[in-house]
Amino acid sequence: MRARKLVLGGLTVVLLLGLVGCGGGDSDSDNVLGGRNTADLVVKDDFPFYDNKTLKVPRGREVTFTVFNDGKKVHNITIPAFTIDMDVQPGQTVEIKLPAVNEASRDGFWTMYCKYHQSQGEAGRLELAD
Repeated sequence: MRARKLVLGGLTVVLLLGLVGCGGGDSDSDNVLGGRNTADLVVKDDFPFYDNKTLKVPRGREVTFTVFNDGKKVHNITIPAFTIDMDVQPGQTVEIKLPAVNEASRDGFWTMYCKYHQSQGEAGRLELAD
């Protein structure tokens, strides 16, 4: 009887983990830049500032992505690795052009942030898409 309970308990755990793994979270393809009809990144005035904290950069392809400021404050997109530093006025959409990259940075990602609100958590990252 005890062995049966252990087996049933183990199966229950395996099934639950399987269901969690199939959850409805964002798929990687949703965050790949350059393939949307809407803004790739929407910035708000409070935490969480970015609707997607991680955006995927397509391998080996120059890409232009859009940033929309949905807030009432001026925000900024700074990506030091690509020497990008652009302000985004309230209600404004800006386009940011990234060069083609084939390898990720040494850390495996590139940092992006708002130079005005970084200390409040307005930061994210760019990763190379698989």
